[in-house]
Formats: sequence, C-alpha cells, structure tokens
Amino acid sequence: MNRRQVTSLAACLLMGGLSSCATLQQLGINTGGSSSTLNQLGRVANEHAEASKHNAELRKECDALAARAITIEEEYAFGGAVSVNWVSKGGGLIQGTDAKTLHQQLNKIGKNLAAQSSRPGLAWTFGVLQSEGVNAVSGPGGYVFVTEGLLARLDNEAQLAGVLAHEIAHITGKHAMNEYQTYLVDQCRASVTAEEARTGAKTLGKAVSVVLGPAQVLPPGELRTLFGRLTQNFDFNALGAEAIKSITDGYIARVSKQGFRQQDEYAADREAVELMASAGYAPEQYVAFLEKLPDSGLSTEHPSKQKRQQELNKHLTKLRESAGGDEFTTSVDLSQTKVVPLRDALHAHREALATPTP
Repeated sequence: MNRRQVTSLAACLLMGGLSSCATLQQLGINTGGSSSTLNQLGRVANEHAEASKHNAELRKECDALAARAITIEEEYAFGGAVSVNWVSKGGGLIQGTDAKTLHQQLNKIGKNLAAQSSRPGLAWTFGVLQSEGVNAVSGPGGYVFVTEGLLARLDNEAQLAGVLAHEIAHITGKHAMNEYQTYLVDQCRASVTAEEARTGAKTLGKAVSVVLGPAQVLPPGELRTLFGRLTQNFDFNALGAEAIKSITDGYIARVSKQGFRQQDEYAADREAVELMASAGYAPEQYVAFLEKLPDSGLSTEHPSKQKRQQELNKHLTKLRESAGGDEFTTSVDLSQTKVVPLRDALHAHREALATPTP
C-alpha cells in the first residue's frame, strides 16, 4: 500500500469512522485482512473525535470572550500595564528640578479638559516622556503622555490642550479597549486553529503509523501557541507577570503597526476641538499644530495630517453654523475661545529644549 492510499484510509477513518470506510475495496486499499489494524485505526478515530469536541468547546470560549463586557477594574489594570510599557518605550518620565512643577501644570491643563469629557470620574494622570519624538500616547483608564519633542514644538497652551484632548477622546471613546478586546479574541481563535492543526497532524500521524510503521511517519510541523484558553471569566488582574507582559507587548506591537481605526482618529479629533472649546481654548490652534507633526511617530500610524486638518475644518464650520440655531440644540460655543500663552514651567522647559547644548 502506498503512502497516498494510507493517507486516504486514515483520513476516511478520522472523518467518518469505521462505518464510512466499510467497503475498503472501493478505495483500492488492501489491509491484508487484519482486524487488529482496523481496531487500532478505530481507536485513533475516537481520539480524533474527542480532540475535535475539545476544540469546538474552545471556539465557544472564544465566542464568549468576544461577547463579554469589560469591567472598569480590567480597564484600569490593562491601562496601567500599557502605560508602563509606553513609559519604558518613551525613555521614562522626565527628571530634573523642573519635573515636578511641569507635571503639576500638565495635570492642571489635562484634568480641566477631562472634566469636560464624558468620563470625568476616571483617575486621570498626565506625564512627560523623555523622548525627542514628536508624539502623544494614552493608556485606558486615564493615562496620557506627551514627549519632550512635542513640548518643544508648542507655540501656546491651546496647542497642548488639543493634543491632550485628542488622547482624552481616545480614552473616553474606549478605542484602545476595543483594540484590546479584538486582539484577545484574535489570539484566542488563532490558538484554537493552531491546536486543531497540531492535534490533526498528530492524530493523522498515528493513523499512518498503524499501517506503515513509525519509521515512515512524517513529523508534524511545530506550531507556537501564544495564549492558552481565554474564557468569558477572563481576569486580567489574575494573570501572572509573564502573561501580562505577553499580552501588553502583543497589543502594543499591534497598535504600533496599524494604529487605531481611521474613524477612531477622526472621532478623537472632532471630540478634541469640542473639549478645547468647552475649556476655553481656541480649537483652530490644534488644527495649526497638526502641521508640525511628523508623518509617523513614537507609537501609531495616523491618517495624513492634511486629511485630518481638512476634516477638522469641516467640523468647525458645522459647529459655527449650528451656533445660534434652535434654542433647544446644544452647540459648542466657539466665540469665546482664546489663545492662551504657555504657562511658566511649560515655557521654561520648552526654551531649555530649544537651546542647543554647548
């Protein structure tokens, strides 16, 4: 019997059991009339059926994971882990004599903006990263960081407010949590697919071994499973340090490569200018600041800055047109917003960064 015939026999038994292969002559296969061979193959088929049942249960667990509601406790736990990762990648938080004062001013500005948002009760925390890159990042639960390179390009406080408001909007919109949920579900389903391939190759190998002998069995490929089973009772806080690092690193790699969805970026921009106006800042300054951004930054890819500016200008036009309309329509008042100079510590830090060292 050649290998192709053996594989056909084994596959037939694994898919349908002994009854579906009763007329072996139709396959052109001669087993030599050995009932022992067929019994062994029957046991292999039963093992395969049990493995298939197990994998089907795992797929149900992945579906349950996709349908679950993420608690605020998990958001804080995951956000804290992500923020530690961002701080590490950003060179750590700034040090030096002005660090405390600078962070105090940054938190006053940021928390004032967050108070205008839909989630004012989060434990909002704002910090400056020791990085020359021009960027800002955020972690679920209320963590927002800007780089020294970004501070060096500010012309006024309104521009900083726009950057912070954009990151605040990502958090209130739960854009990172949505990506985190998708990432977990993708990994869960990938692990099930890998397990199915592994057990399928292993079982088929046993079936071929029964007929040809173990010396002629081709070894199955090695498959790497990144995560174990993830269930509807998944608890981020209960994970060990290694698992937390694995999930966080995987999420950061995913977001760094592909960024948030374009609609999330545009939504964060629109929310940002409305938060700015509510806090008294001129939203046009944020539109102007976008011109200073590089095409790519420390963390994520964004839609082009030109496209973002176009979309924001359209949104601001609509807001102005809606002002003074129906008295029952709540609109953002852009008439009283101002361009606010940088506060002392922000200005001093920016000047120090802009001054070349001898």
